Amino acid sequence: MRKTNALCTVLLLAVIGVTMFLLNAHTPLMMDDYDYSFSWSTGERLSGVSDILASQAVHYRIWGGRSVVHFLAQLFLYLGKPVFNAANALMYLLLLLEIVYLGGKREARWDWRLLMIAHVIFFFAVPFFGVVFLWLDGACNYLWGTALALVPLIIARSERENGFFDTDCARGWLALPLCFLAGWTNENTACGVLAACFLLMIWDAWRGRKVRAWRIAAFAAQALGVAVLLLAPGNFARPSEPGGRGMIMELLYRAAVVSYCALRYAGIPALAAIALLAVACRGKHPVRMEWLSVLCVSAFLSAYALVGSPQISDRTFTGVLALALAALLSLCADLMNIPGKRDGAIGLLLLLLVVSGAGFALADVRAHEAAWLAQEERILSAAAAGDLQTAVSSVPSESRFTMSIALEQDASQWPNSTLSRYYGIEIAGE
Repeated sequence: MRKTNALCTVLLLAVIGVTMFLLNAHTPLMMDDYDYSFSWSTGERLSGVSDILASQAVHYRIWGGRSVVHFLAQLFLYLGKPVFNAANALMYLLLLLEIVYLGGKREARWDWRLLMIAHVIFFFAVPFFGVVFLWLDGACNYLWGTALALVPLIIARSERENGFFDTDCARGWLALPLCFLAGWTNENTACGVLAACFLLMIWDAWRGRKVRAWRIAAFAAQALGVAVLLLAPGNFARPSEPGGRGMIMELLYRAAVVSYCALRYAGIPALAAIALLAVACRGKHPVRMEWLSVLCVSAFLSAYALVGSPQISDRTFTGVLALALAALLSLCADLMNIPGKRDGAIGLLLLLLVVSGAGFALADVRAHEAAWLAQEERILSAAAAGDLQTAVSSVPSESRFTMSIALEQDASQWPNSTLSRYYGIEIAGE
């Protein structure tokens, strides 16, 4: 049975990996990608890793604290899109494995059924899939950022269940740099995971469980990473959208928006799935309530950390979705029996669903790519002809696997201004 599970897991990972690679390969550079192709320090095209570091030093001062994820974005833009296509497909697989690790049982952690559930929910239920998993800048911020932000919870579970970090020795101290980077990722997920790790230490101390010194030090490193992220001068230098509602009403408004988005993107699907599972299994199986509570609290805190952000967008709920999905998988793992005779047939049907869905997604992405490449060809032809200016059309998104490329009519407005610098010709939108 273990060999069958391992074979199914490897096969599923291969199918998902190939799917993600093809989707990434046919997703063009868009919008912010052109901005980050230039050094924020010199204003010139990126010339190396040292240039990227200098660029991020300026970016930290004038724009924001997400230095880790934007370093990754600029690194991939320097190395080239083919490198990103392969690396991003692998990172998507890593995120799925992290979620399965957080949700799975200790004795059957890599159940292929959990992996299938995680991918199917992401692939078919996330309305902004392309923005956070395929678009280069968006993926570095939200796919890579979420995968890094979850690391402290991975370490916490490993330490609690006789894993790699269940030690008082040097292994535990390896958690310090990992947790520091995890805190320095994106605001709401990092803050939610930080708060959950703190509550978990308090809970362990209250229950009489030893809290090791390295674990406290790792939490301090994680908190330091969050502080470096949040206290960046650029976070205060950027203009925020005018509210006009007063502080109390503004916070209440943000809380209402967060509640709506959390229910829309994570709450309602998760609650529906949990209800169906509970009815189907009729409460006959024990549930790991302590760990389920940790994941639910992490998702809740990651969502409501956005109340402190002046700008709330759907993509910022990627970490919330990942944590809610891990909680759902935890319940699934507890309620599901050991693999049965019908699981192979069900798995094959789901695999066919995944492959067919990948085909439709690839068709959408290729159509979007062709539309933008046609505009890019107009730009390159005009530049080659020595024209001073050209006009191109915006490319709207008609699929959850793509993102709109919106251009302004005024060539001096963003993103036209960056496109003009990138291609060496003044570009206006039609």
